[in-house]
Amino acid sequence: MKRILLQGSTGSIGLSSLSVIAEQREHFRIVGLSAGHREDELLEQASRIHPCSLAILRPRNVDVFRSRAAELGAKRVYVGELAFQQQTEDEQYDVLLNAVMGSAGVRPTISALSRGINVALANKETLVAAGEIVMKCARDNGATVLPIDSEHSALQQCMVGERRDDVRKLWLTTSGGPFWGRSKEELARVTPLDALAHPTWAMGPKITIDSATLFNKGLEVIEACRLFDWHVSKVDVVRQRESVIHSMIEFVDGSFKAQLSVPDMRLPILYALTFPDRLESSLVESRPGSFGALHFDEVNSIDHPCLHMAFQAVADGGTTPAVLSAADEIAVQAFLNEEIGFLSIAEVIAETLSSVPRLPATDLDTVMQADAHARRAAREAIVGTSKKVTC
Repeated sequence: MKRILLQGSTGSIGLSSLSVIAEQREHFRIVGLSAGHREDELLEQASRIHPCSLAILRPRNVDVFRSRAAELGAKRVYVGELAFQQQTEDEQYDVLLNAVMGSAGVRPTISALSRGINVALANKETLVAAGEIVMKCARDNGATVLPIDSEHSALQQCMVGERRDDVRKLWLTTSGGPFWGRSKEELARVTPLDALAHPTWAMGPKITIDSATLFNKGLEVIEACRLFDWHVSKVDVVRQRESVIHSMIEFVDGSFKAQLSVPDMRLPILYALTFPDRLESSLVESRPGSFGALHFDEVNSIDHPCLHMAFQAVADGGTTPAVLSAADEIAVQAFLNEEIGFLSIAEVIAETLSSVPRLPATDLDTVMQADAHARRAAREAIVGTSKKVTC
């Protein structure tokens, strides 16, 4: 039985993971849970699952949280900004399932990999900001990074049994988000409520906004380069509007291999937890007759500035992807807070990239310093954008 440390258990990926593990309780056991700030949800989960440890970054009251956690049987409780990292360093587990949002997921991933423990990874920022360091850590310690993103899970499944030399290109698919084909004038009027209405996937607010700008697909391009050790020239994006084909591999002879299913994150979660094996599951049923027609559209990254900047960032390398990711995190939150408009998300990212110098990503401290620098620069850019709007 695999012991699972689930970090980010109260978010959308965390909840889907709990569903998968509950169905496969003969194969998996949760030994630890964690959350950023959703204290009540985390404690409710603990009351049902009874993990050995709990971790939270920002509880309302530290003493009250510790007391309630102890009443629920948690033997160890971690609180504060280092809570996730301390939990990954101290606990005994076989797989870290990292569903944490933002840069808070980077250090826990490295802590687990440093112990030779596999990481099932849904945290994009880990591979975007520190991908070179993370993948080297995995190799050096005999651990594996198992992707939970549906696109990278699909690529991993398609690569099974294939030779790298036979691959011409990795194709990531996108639904195009809710605003595909809209004019710049129409996009200027988009509200947070509009952008949160994704046509296919049920996701958290940050990922949903990133999907609307296609920034999310840009992050996935960077992740694909890191996970599968490909140059960015070997990765491309195509629109598959039904979100049935999750990614494809194009071979040198012109043939394609794809992974298809109804859009449900529980499938890639289950595959990551069982790789290289598969477990029988009744959680998701995909009937080919229900797929209907499948449509593809070309994606020109020039028309989507957030996607274009991601392609450029991974080509530039160093700390540039970390700056890109941090700037987007700040810009998206500002948009959700109605401080800036939808089109200003890309403007804030571009201004941040131009103002923060690129450095070699030699160590994690350098990457995290670049992340912090980018956040400051992005906030300054937001203030400048807000002043322009006011004027």
